[in-house]
Amino acid sequence: MADMKKLLEMKNTMAKKRPRFIRQDSHKKKRLAPVWRKPKGMDSKLRKHMHGHGHLPVTGYRGPALVRGTHKSGLIPLLIHTVTQLESVNPKTHGVIIASTVGARKAIDIITKAQSKNVRILNYKDPAKFVTGIKDGLAKRKQKKSAAPKQEMKPKTEAKPVKQEPQKMAPVTQEKKEAERREAEKVLTSKQ
Repeated sequence: MADMKKLLEMKNTMAKKRPRFIRQDSHKKKRLAPVWRKPKGMDSKLRKHMHGHGHLPVTGYRGPALVRGTHKSGLIPLLIHTVTQLESVNPKTHGVIIASTVGARKAIDIITKAQSKNVRILNYKDPAKFVTGIKDGLAKRKQKKSAAPKQEMKPKTEAKPVKQEPQKMAPVTQEKKEAERREAEKVLTSKQ
């Protein structure tokens, strides 16, 4: 246990000294995200480890292997979405992180169950304060909703009449076509 505390202290001091590994020229160009990418240029000062051009991530910056991936408290973080997932958590070795997708009501259930099992919640500084704040907010919302005058649904006015399409002309019969053709011939012959 004492060895674990020593390793955690060592991890925390190393984390404070560890530089930020940012992509080359990401501070100059907006299109380049600061996420680390290995420099591959032939003349790259960063690749050549030149002084004043940033740091490359190398194994010497790594923390102690036994406490790697643990929380500052020394607990291994577990992401929790439901209350049933809490049953498999060992409070001595694991800490709980409530997922960001979990709503307020379900988070209250998870927090109360975790407190009853003595499981530490890592992503809330004061879980009890969070629970009381949410419960107060829900109570206020409920009170406001009950105090507001209820709006009755207005019945819809008369249904709008459906526009009727104009009736299409009856199909032209053969006789009418023949009569029109004759008249057109008369007009043409009379002009000549």
